[in-house]
Amino acid sequence: MIRILYMSDLHLEMERWQLRVPGWERYLARHRAIAKHPARGPLLNGLGSVDLVVLAGDIHNGLRGIVYAEQVAAYLAAPVVYVAGNHEFYHHDIARLLPACQKAAPHSEGQVRFLERGVARYDIRGQRVTVLGCTMWTDYDLTGDRQAAMRVAKTQMNDHALIRLGRAVFTPDDARARHLESRLWLHKTLARLTRDDPAARNIIVTHHAPGAGYLGARVGGIAPAYASDMVIEFASLRPAAWVHGHTHFTHNSVAEGMRIMSAPRGYVTEGAETMLDYKPGILEI
Repeated sequence: MIRILYMSDLHLEMERWQLRVPGWERYLARHRAIAKHPARGPLLNGLGSVDLVVLAGDIHNGLRGIVYAEQVAAYLAAPVVYVAGNHEFYHHDIARLLPACQKAAPHSEGQVRFLERGVARYDIRGQRVTVLGCTMWTDYDLTGDRQAAMRVAKTQMNDHALIRLGRAVFTPDDARARHLESRLWLHKTLARLTRDDPAARNIIVTHHAPGAGYLGARVGGIAPAYASDMVIEFASLRPAAWVHGHTHFTHNSVAEGMRIMSAPRGYVTEGAETMLDYKPGILEI
């Protein structure tokens, strides 16, 4: 049995403001009392042995997420696969940050793999495990009115005010273009891997969700900014699981025979006391 720990939407960038949360200082003191434990983020003790860790985005702004991933790998003695969310790019230029993350991750001596339309392969307990990862973004087609969805996203999503692409602001058109490129890459790559190595267990990791069933409270006009309808398209390729983030909706679901799951912590500012009890998800395959 292979045990994979997965989590997303830790939003470590927000922790600096949370000393006013009841129990926050005591919570951080527990981190410091555990040898090699990351100083921030959820408590990771008492989870048992872990073979692989999946971080499905919105971990921290910029390169700080890579640093946290290294700390997690060292503490849990397990490799980490990391896919960026939208918040990684806040106050950054996507065109510069992506290669910076890809350059920084190898300094972890192979313990952290940063994936953007990339593949990480592992041999775990005699089983081949392949992780295919990308942010994914969205096609804005979820409700059938793409233009309306893009107008809502432009005015309501911080992505299109705080992220740059070169010298320009990152737009919904940019997000859709990246989604279509990533979706085509994922389909071709997964199909090839399924054909060439049918014994391997293939795991998809994206930040954005693969369908409307995983939106949680992200509904209404903003919903297409969080998910695209992809379940049927990829279920036929029989991935072992699909891990995502972004929607702040915790679930462990099965659709079209495909396991889909998310274990977000969410903003510490939302129901802060409950965030202190957050536990990562565990996938056993």
